[in-house]
Amino acid sequence: MAYQVIYDIQQEPPFDTAAAWLALGFIATGVIWSLIRRARDRKKAVPPVRTGWSTPKVFIIFGSAIAVIGIGLMGWDHWRLVKAIENGEAGIVEGPIQSWGIERVRTANTKKIEYNIYERFYVGDSIWFGYYQNVGQAGFHNSAGVELRDGMWVRATYLYADGADDPPRIVKLERREAESVPGP
Repeated sequence: MAYQVIYDIQQEPPFDTAAAWLALGFIATGVIWSLIRRARDRKKAVPPVRTGWSTPKVFIIFGSAIAVIGIGLMGWDHWRLVKAIENGEAGIVEGPIQSWGIERVRTANTKKIEYNIYERFYVGDSIWFGYYQNVGQAGFHNSAGVELRDGMWVRATYLYADGADDPPRIVKLERREAESVPGP
């Protein structure tokens, strides 16, 4: 049976490049601002003594925080899932998608009316998968908008990355190609 790869964590970058560019932008702005301020201060007869918080320092600290959280944690999460696959900890289930559905889930922010999209389905009749589509985490969360539906034959490689109580994360998802699907 021929399968088409929809998602493979080993082919994905370890972190969101938008977070990297954002962090780099804040840090670069802070550094350039500091250098310009220092050059202007040197031209003055009595250069000011700058201690404490300044806007350039806040930019550099904020950019560093984005880098640690957005790049560091995401990279670590990606790395541990890839390592678990290499160690043979991943399970594989194959079968038709059943009980597929999406629902809007209200966020915890009480000041705004915001929703996340939660998608869930069974593969075969054994493994249940569920995830928020717009989260930034390692693993398949259908950010590309792949059309999933009941009866679609898939093979999912998964890991219980967040404990046995949470749904497993899909680290590789493949769908059977149309010509090899049994049916009328």
